[in-house]
Amino acid sequence: MRAQVTLLPTESKKLISKAVAKMDVVRRSFAEGIIVLHPSSSTYFIAEELLGKKPDTNFWVCGIICSKGTCVEMGAALGKEAIVAQQPEESAIHNPLAFRMSWVIRGGELASGISLAELLDQMGPEDVYIKGVNALDVDGNVGVLIGNPIEGGTIGRVTAKARQRGFHLIFPVGLEKLIPMPIKYAVKEALKNEYKYSMGVACGLFPCDRGLVITELKAIEILANATAIPISAGGIGGAEGAITMIIKGDDEQVNRAVKYIEECKAARLPPVRTFSCHDCPFVLCEFPLRGKPWII
Repeated sequence: MRAQVTLLPTESKKLISKAVAKMDVVRRSFAEGIIVLHPSSSTYFIAEELLGKKPDTNFWVCGIICSKGTCVEMGAALGKEAIVAQQPEESAIHNPLAFRMSWVIRGGELASGISLAELLDQMGPEDVYIKGVNALDVDGNVGVLIGNPIEGGTIGRVTAKARQRGFHLIFPVGLEKLIPMPIKYAVKEALKNEYKYSMGVACGLFPCDRGLVITELKAIEILANATAIPISAGGIGGAEGAITMIIKGDDEQVNRAVKYIEECKAARLPPVRTFSCHDCPFVLCEFPLRGKPWII
């Protein structure tokens, strides 16, 4: 049996979240260990799937790509857990291990405000760290944009600690983030200190060379034991970034996959809040504004 389906990027994130929440390693960590999620549009839905409710938080994403370029959401720059702090040692943009915006699920409850350094020291082989990524290549390799002036940012510290302590890394990513070249090549070209111009925060690209990558294709396999084959990408009228796929399997597998996909249609994320570029307090952005009428 075959079925044709189309998912918008937000719907893909919802589908992937359902699959991640059903993974054995995640269910085990939810019951007995620690799950740490870096706030993002992908992990927002994962937290919702695990907790059975929307995360009760003022921040749901940190760095973002919006119409004007690479930016930060207001929730990441304001409040007691913000990435910017008066004391350099407490500021995540000077010390990635001071990052306090991670969502921590332990004993079925969501918490935040714990430094990344403290969390990583608590994690072991029964625990899971989940982070959305910004790029995916055709070989399944992924990369994360780094706007932090400290090399590697938070993900560099996380991957290094995972090697030492053996906790699991999971990278949910939709096919909308597929780039037409190897991650390792893009990394070599993303030399942010050499940029003479940047639409928003200048970013490098960090290669995540270990961990489980979960796309829509893997999600369909996990949820329905069916096979998904992409046949088209993109769209118009709000369907920009969409992925159209064929779902293949026996009747039960395909019907189960379609059921999960239909549950994800019309999925919505919270609104994105960005500062006006003309009076933005975020110190890492040096967007040249003069004469740009499309900047708000």
